Amino acid sequence: MTRRNDPEPDSTRQRLLEAAGETFADHGFAASTIQMISQRAGANIASVNYYFGSKEKLYHEVLTFGRRVSGEADQPLVTAPVGENPRVTLRRFIRRYLDCLLSPDRPEWYNKLVAREIAEPSVALDELIEIKIQPIRQHLASIVTDMHGGHVDAKMLQQVMESVVGQCLFYYRCRHVVLRLRGLAQYDEATIDEIAENLSAFSIGGITALLQLDLPTLRAKN
Repeated sequence: MTRRNDPEPDSTRQRLLEAAGETFADHGFAASTIQMISQRAGANIASVNYYFGSKEKLYHEVLTFGRRVSGEADQPLVTAPVGENPRVTLRRFIRRYLDCLLSPDRPEWYNKLVAREIAEPSVALDELIEIKIQPIRQHLASIVTDMHGGHVDAKMLQQVMESVVGQCLFYYRCRHVVLRLRGLAQYDEATIDEIAENLSAFSIGGITALLQLDLPTLRAKN
């Protein structure tokens, strides 16, 4: 297959990326096949090798494509204006992160694919950690450190970050139950705002209390 024989090469590549994203999200990297992807895209099975070279390379391309079509690549994590109260920065972080997880405008397959990759790691886990998870972790760590006004015990910092992110992820992973109980078909802006405010208040209260503990001393006593 050559580009001269393909009247719409970019269209074919786009369809393959979309079909691969949905297929990988539904079945995982290992269980997905080139045949499944090409059939879903309505493309020749040889087109995957032509455009991407292999299933593994296609998978990496899909992660990049997902970040782009979801708007994630174009909307970096919020940065704090000079002198902003870190509690305000945390509220904006939580609202932004919830929007990444819950906005109905984002392709569902991308969030599902990321969740599957975390639960069932493949060849792309290190890439996912580097391009998606580490920036979130570093940004959140700086906010928590600013809230404390200086150095935070490493283990405490990790636990605090896991708590904040875990609360946000709950509303994605348990979304079908949460929406059913709330009588909603999908998350809307008002609901995301409400969740963000509740999580922010809970997190700020918890973090403030935890950071007041002398953790190394408590460990030594125990």
